[in-house]
Amino acid sequence: MRLFITAIGSVFLAASAFAQSSPEPLPANYIRVSAPMAQRLTLKTKASHPEIKKLGLHATPVGSTDNAIIGADIPSKIGKKSSEPDMQHLASGQPFVTRIDKEGIYDLMLPITDRKGKSIGDGFVVMEVPLDKASSEQEALKIGVAIRDEMQRGIPSKAALYQK
Repeated sequence: MRLFITAIGSVFLAASAFAQSSPEPLPANYIRVSAPMAQRLTLKTKASHPEIKKLGLHATPVGSTDNAIIGADIPSKIGKKSSEPDMQHLASGQPFVTRIDKEGIYDLMLPITDRKGKSIGDGFVVMEVPLDKASSEQEALKIGVAIRDEMQRGIPSKAALYQK
C-alpha cells in the first residue's frame, strides 16, 4: 500500500512539474502572477470583514509592465490586468467610490502602499460595500479606508508580497 501511495505521489509531482514547465496560454487580459503573501493577506482581510462583498489587491509585479490583480477573494481573478478606468482613477491619487444601484453596492478603489508609505508598484485595492452596510458614498469610503489601512499595515514591502 505504501509503495502505491508513493508511486501516485511521484506521478502527481511529475505532472505538477510538467504543468509548471509547460503553462497553458493565458487570455490576453491576464498575466502570470505569483504573490503568495498578497493572496494570504487579501483572504485574511476579506474573512475578517463581512461588511464587504469583494476584495482585490492590484499592483504592477516586479518584471512586468502590466498592473494586475495579485490577491483576490476570487482566486480565478489573480493575474487579470487592471482595467483602464481603474488605472485612470489610480492616476488621480485619490480614492474613488460610486454607487451601483442595480448591483446593490458601492464600488470602491483606493490607492495602497506598504506600511512605510512606499510604493508597491501602482498599488490599489478594490472592494464592494453593500448598500445596506453604508448609507452614503462617504460612509462606504470610510469603511474602505479602514480596510485599506489594515491591509497596508500588513505589507512590509513590495518584495514581501511575492514571497511565500
